[in-house]
Amino acid sequence: MDKSAVDRQIKQMVEFIKQEANEKSQEILTKAEEEFNMEKLRLVEQEKVKVKTEFDRKNKQVEIKKRIDFSNEVNASRLKVLQEREQVVQKVKDAVMQQLIASGEPSQPAYKEMLTKLILQALFQLKEDKVVVQARKSDSSVATTAAKDAAAQYKKATGKDCKVDVDPQNFLPDKNDPVNPCAGGCKMMTPDGRISVDNTLNARLNVVLAQKMPDVKIMLFGRSATRTHIDSGEF
Repeated sequence: MDKSAVDRQIKQMVEFIKQEANEKSQEILTKAEEEFNMEKLRLVEQEKVKVKTEFDRKNKQVEIKKRIDFSNEVNASRLKVLQEREQVVQKVKDAVMQQLIASGEPSQPAYKEMLTKLILQALFQLKEDKVVVQARKSDSSVATTAAKDAAAQYKKATGKDCKVDVDPQNFLPDKNDPVNPCAGGCKMMTPDGRISVDNTLNARLNVVLAQKMPDVKIMLFGRSATRTHIDSGEF
């Protein structure tokens, strides 16, 4: 083979190698670009998920805060209403207490009759041979008379004697007591103090209020449209 033929062969081989190299290089570049684009897309999607997750988290926090703030506002408003209603109810209680205090004046004949009935009621509850009456100091005289009358009525009704003594040392609080004013009435107990009956006007008022407070609240505030039962301790 002459020299020119050899040169052509070499040139063809070089061109083939160069073409193969270019094709392989292009293939590598194309694959690298595809992998780069895929990785970029993966990273972008990953960041999108992170951003969305963070957005959802913060949005949820905002919603939770809104609900908490709304709930706090509702509770504060409800508490204010309850406080205002309690003030109204307390005014009613105070007004009734003032009327009881006025009716508990020992100088009034009606009070002596009422005190007699309260002592008699306690005698029927205690059913003892001896009882002690505690009254306000200002009621000492009228309580002594009422105790005798109640004992006589008790004997007439039951045929049993009962010694009823008014405690000369231990008194119920006065009507003007700053801590626990007593409107009148009495407390009855056995001599050893183990059994007792609270028949003060204060105690009688508490019993009536416990029974009638639902009706009083309906009268004052109306019936709740969303509540079918009203407890005596609620509005």
